[in-house]
Amino acid sequence: MSTDDPAEASAAYEPEHNAPAPIRWLSRVEIWTGTVFFGLLFLGVMYQVLGRYVPQIAWVGAGEVARLSMVALTFVMAGYLIGKNGHIVIEVFDSVLQGKKLFVALRVFAAVVMVLTCGALAWESLLMIEQGWRRVSTVLHMPLAVLYIFALIGFTSGIIHSIAKIAAAGRPEAKLDISEMEG
Repeated sequence: MSTDDPAEASAAYEPEHNAPAPIRWLSRVEIWTGTVFFGLLFLGVMYQVLGRYVPQIAWVGAGEVARLSMVALTFVMAGYLIGKNGHIVIEVFDSVLQGKKLFVALRVFAAVVMVLTCGALAWESLLMIEQGWRRVSTVLHMPLAVLYIFALIGFTSGIIHSIAKIAAAGRPEAKLDISEMEG
C-alpha cells in the first residue's frame, strides 16, 4: 500500500485496522446492542422521573426496564471491553516489558486467563439459563433466563475477543482511550 497522505498511512497501521474483519464486525454489533440498552436505560429512568411529577403516567415497569437494561448492557459489553482493553489491566508490566519477548508471553498469558474466566462464566450462564425460566421479574414478568442469555452472549464474545488477542499477541494492541472522559 502506497500513499502520500501520512495520516492515511498511519491509520492503516492502527490496531483497529489490523483486527480481523469478524472481530471488527462483532465489535460493531456489540456497540450497537450496547447503545440500544443504554437508550432503554435512559428512557426508563427519564420515564420514572416524569412519573414523579405527573403521577397519572407513572408506571412501575419503567424502573424495571431501566434495571434490566443496565444488567443486559453490562453483560453485552463485556466482550467488547475485553477486546479493547477496557477491563482492569496491570499496565505496569506493559511499560516495563514493552519490546521484549516476555511481553508477548505476558499478553498470551493474560488472554488465556480471560479465555478460561469467560469460559467458566459462559458455562455458568448456560446453567442459569436452564434454571431461569421459572423465575420472572416482578413487574414485567420477564423470565430471568433472558438476562442470562445476555450474559452467555457477552462472555462468549469475551472468549472470541481473547482468542483473537492470543493470535495477535505480537502486534500492536488497541487501547481504550478514556482520556476524553476524565475531568
